[in-house]
This record gives sequence, structure tokens and C-alpha cells, in this order.
Amino acid sequence: MGLNAEQRRRFEELSAARKKRSRTLAVERIKAEMREDIRDFDKRYEFAEEAVADKLKETLDALPCWKPGGIDFTRLEHREITPETAESRRVWFCSLCGSEEIFDVFVSGELSDFLSDYDIWSYYGAYMLLMFEDFGGFVYIDDNGKMTEAVI
Repeated sequence: MGLNAEQRRRFEELSAARKKRSRTLAVERIKAEMREDIRDFDKRYEFAEEAVADKLKETLDALPCWKPGGIDFTRLEHREITPETAESRRVWFCSLCGSEEIFDVFVSGELSDFLSDYDIWSYYGAYMLLMFEDFGGFVYIDDNGKMTEAVI
């Protein structure tokens, strides 16, 4: 004997609420780990508010990708850069691979700080996209540490 329509609806609501709580707790755990792992985190970085996070997700979804974590640079104006040639600007950290919850964690800071803490940040995303604060472009760092700056 199965569930009737009302029981099924209630079960689905409870399941969705449990999944949302679980995801929220996992995101909060990641944020706590970042604060613990990264020197002077609260002095140099800050987490995105919900409206900014939503805009970042929308912008990321619109980027041309050739594989998960990989950007199709043939469709974007871009140039390779090095830490020495990178302009220091405020950026948003966006992980393009990792646990499902890491995709909901966005951190703002100076590009130079992310680059100096790269070994730690790469733990949170081997493919890293650092979106400029004005959303006009980004710095992409692949799993080998190669950096490409692109305009969108």
C-alpha cells in the first residue's frame, strides 16, 4: 500500500527541507574551515551576501564551458597572466570543482591575497575562477596553476 497524494506531498516537503538544512550546515562548515585555515581571514576576506551570490551563480552559468571546471576561452577575449603581471583588484572566489556545497561559497578579497594564499585556496577548488567585483571579467586558474584573464 503506497502513500496517498497528500502524504507524498508532505514527504517531499520534509525531504526537501532536510536536504536544504543539510546543505546549509555543510556550507557553514566550509566557511568555518576557511576562517580557520586562512591567516587573517576576517581582515582580508568576506563572504558574499545572498543577492551577490545569486548574481555570481547567474554569471557563472552564462560562461562558455568546454568541460566541468573548464572555460572555453575561444569564445572570450583573454590573455595569459602571471602573478607578476596580474593587476590587483577586488575579486570573488568561485570554485568550479569540488563538493556540491562549495559552489554556494563565494568570498571577496584582493586578487593579490588570493594569489599569495593560492595553496590554501586551491584546496577549495583546483579550478578557480576569481570574478572581478564589477562582473566585467575574471581570472581563471586551472589545476596546474596557469592563470588566464578574460573579459565578459
